[in-house]
This record gives sequence, C-alpha cells and structure tokens, in this order.
Amino acid sequence: MLNYKELPKGVLNINLIQIFSTVGYAVLMGLLNFYLSNFAGMSRPEANTLTASFFAINFLFHFLGGTVGGRYLTFRALFCISLFLQFIGLCLIAIQSHTIILIGMAMFITGSGLNVSCINMMLTQLFSQEDKRRRIAFAVNYSFMNMGFVLSFVVAGYLQGHNMYSQAFIFAAVCLVIAMAIHLKSWKYFNDKGTYFATTFYKSTKRLYIAPVIIFICLCFAYYLMHNPVLGSRLIYLLFAILLFSMIIFALKQDNEYRTKIFAYLILSSASMIFACVQGLQSTALENFVEFNTSKSLFGIPMEPATVNMFESLGVILFGFVLATMMRKRQAANRPYLPGFLVTRGLGLYIIAFLMVPLGIYLAGDTHMVNVVFPILLLLIVSAGEIHVNAVNYAMAGEMMKPQHQGLFTGYLFMNVAFGINLAGPISNFAISHSLETGKITAAASNPMYMQVFLVMAAVALVITIIFFFLMNMLNRMLNAQKLEPVLESELE
Repeated sequence: MLNYKELPKGVLNINLIQIFSTVGYAVLMGLLNFYLSNFAGMSRPEANTLTASFFAINFLFHFLGGTVGGRYLTFRALFCISLFLQFIGLCLIAIQSHTIILIGMAMFITGSGLNVSCINMMLTQLFSQEDKRRRIAFAVNYSFMNMGFVLSFVVAGYLQGHNMYSQAFIFAAVCLVIAMAIHLKSWKYFNDKGTYFATTFYKSTKRLYIAPVIIFICLCFAYYLMHNPVLGSRLIYLLFAILLFSMIIFALKQDNEYRTKIFAYLILSSASMIFACVQGLQSTALENFVEFNTSKSLFGIPMEPATVNMFESLGVILFGFVLATMMRKRQAANRPYLPGFLVTRGLGLYIIAFLMVPLGIYLAGDTHMVNVVFPILLLLIVSAGEIHVNAVNYAMAGEMMKPQHQGLFTGYLFMNVAFGINLAGPISNFAISHSLETGKITAAASNPMYMQVFLVMAAVALVITIIFFFLMNMLNRMLNAQKLEPVLESELE
C-alpha cells in the first residue's frame, strides 16, 4: 500500500478531494441521457447527441483550465470557483424544466471543465520535475477519483430504479460542498510554483478581472452550445485539428531535446482518445444497450444502466493500486516502466474489451437478450487499460514539459479526450438507427448494429496498438540516447 509519509504533504488531501469532487460528473454520466429523454422532452437521438456533446465540451474546457489556471489565476483558486459552479449547476439541473436544465448543464460543464486541469496541476506541482514518485501518486489519485465514481453509480443506480433523478443531483451537490471544505482546509499546500501567475501576473491589476471575464464568457458559450449540440461537436473537431497543428509548429521551434519530448508527449496523449470514446459510449450507447438489449440482472441482482457503469470504476480502483505497487517496486530496483510500454499494453487491453459485446450478442442466439455480464466484462477490461494509459498521460506533462508549458500541455491532453468522447454521439445513434425506423428500440433490431460497431472498434484498436508499439520503441530509443549524451560528454572530458 501507499505510504503517505514518503510523499509530499498535500497528496492525501487531493485524494480525499477527488472522492467527493467527481461525484457530480459521475452522477450525470450515469443519469443524464435518460434524464434528458424522460424529463426534458428530447428524443433518444437528441439525448445521445447532447449527452456526448456535453461531456466532450467538458474536456474542451479542460484545455481552458490548463491555460487560465497558473496564468491568470492560481490553480487552487480556479479549482475553488469550479466547485462552486458545479454545485449551482447541479441544483438547477434537479429542477425538471427544460430551460433550467440547460442553464444548469452550462454552469456545471463550465465548472467541471475548469476543474480537472487544476487538480492535476496542484498534484504535479507537489513534486519536482525529476521525481518519479509522481507517476505513483497519479495512479493512486486516479483510483481515489474512481472511489467517488463507485459511490456515485451505486446511489445513482438505486435512485434511477425508483425514478428519483432530482434527488440524485442534490446528493451530488452535497458531495461538492464536502470537497470544497476539504480544499479550503488544505489551501496552504497548493500554492503555484514557477507558473506565470506566481512569477509575474500576480503583480498586475489585470488579475482582478481577466479570469472572471473569461469564466463569464465560457458560461455564455456553454449555454449557447447546450442549445446547439451539433455545432458544439463540429467545433471540437475543428479546434482539435487547429490545436494539434499549433502544437506541431511550436515543437518545431524548440531545441532538439525538447522537441523530441514534445512529439513523444503528443503521441502518448493521443492514446487517451480511445478510452475517451469508451467513456462517451458509457453514458450513451452502453447505457442504451444495457437498458434495451440485456437481461438487466446479474445473479438475480437487478442492474440499472447507471449501476453497470460502477464496474468500470471498481476496476480502476483495483488496477490503480496494483499498478502503483508494481511501479514502486520497479523504481526501487531502478528499472522503471517506460511510458510507451504502459500505454501500448493499455491499448492492447482495449482490443479484448471491445470484443465482449460481440461475444455476448453471438452467445445470445435467437433470444437476442445479452447477459449483462458481457458489458460488465467490457468495462472491467477497459478499466485495466485505462489505468495504464491515463495514469501515464496525466503524469507526463509534469515529467516532460517545462513548468511554464505544463498547464498548456495538460490542457491539450484533454482536447484529445474531448475528440474521443465526441465520437460517441454518432456511434450511439448509428447503433440504434434501425430500431428508430420502426419507432421502438429493440434488441433484435439493434444487436447487429452493436456487433458491427464494436468489431470495428476492436479492429481500430488493434491497428493503433501496432502503430504505437513501433512508434514507442523509436521514441524510447531517442529519449534514452539523449540521456546518454551528457554522460558520454563528461567521460570524454
């Protein structure tokens, strides 16, 4: 187990904050799709599109959190504001009125979008750039975040079974108040180190209004996108392309060593797209699949769609602590895992995961009703791959990037996630397209489409894993060669 005495003060505090600060997001992940169709008067395709766009915009705003935090406001202050916005948003979403729900969604997504970059940067700044314990801390932090998810999905699943959606959102709002209290008590541990705000901007009077103006603009923009989710989806694709191009141009202007690190980071972070797509499918296609295509019973225990999501989080908790223990042993033996190895292994697990739904459909036969254990297995295997990919990617900005660029590259990582989640809307609507032609979603009509979707995803994951295997070997050799150059020079002297 992790010994917090070996880690900087503040790590345990952030882990406790993670348990409660993620509850709102998890509750919405489990309930939003059905809530929009049942209480906001939306059709199933409209709810799928808005849900996918909502969670993708969340990660689009993560990029903003990475650029505003540490530049125009301290990460700890921006995180505090984000919790407040999420609290208000959940309270408004609980009011079962279409207009108010969309206002609440805009407030929540702005707060949630600013949130994650801040907490990642608060954690990464507790370590020096060369401190490899950061990876262990991120793996464990990721597990604590998913403890909050498990709590959320258990409560959300129970309340969903009793059609008590509003009560679920109020429960999540209360958890955010607890997170705020822990954050304020731990305030002294999370001061910015080496950021633009800490070194320069804090002296300027502009600090009093620039961040609030940006946040207000984000609120207005988010509200507009809640009414225009298709436009929001297209915007994410466009912004990702522009940002990737900008990052490449930025990398080409750097010295050889830093340029290699940037390209390595860009390649590593792209692996998060696949997990992100699965996360988007959790709140759209997989929930619909569990609702309409499975027995919804595990060993006689009723399984609501929100409850099934819990298994992904349980897997992350388990595999997160296992991976952290393995990392610590390897580092103690001076044989740390190479980032490329962990990411490639994680992608390989996704291939197996995506085959679970086609296997379940094949074994269902003429009954068409799939045993709910197959989507559960998919989520458990995905969680094993997820902890490899995301724990590494979240730590990479602190290890590979200069302090003044860490927030920017953390934000870029979340643009990859936004791109992946955004794909979930069209995929989910494709899976139920034949059912909608008859006016009713049935397992017989949608199973062939789900079979096709997940077989294609498994094939894509296989191709990407092979590409990553060769790319990572090349990049690892380049990075190792750079580490050896100073040693060789000193020996020659």
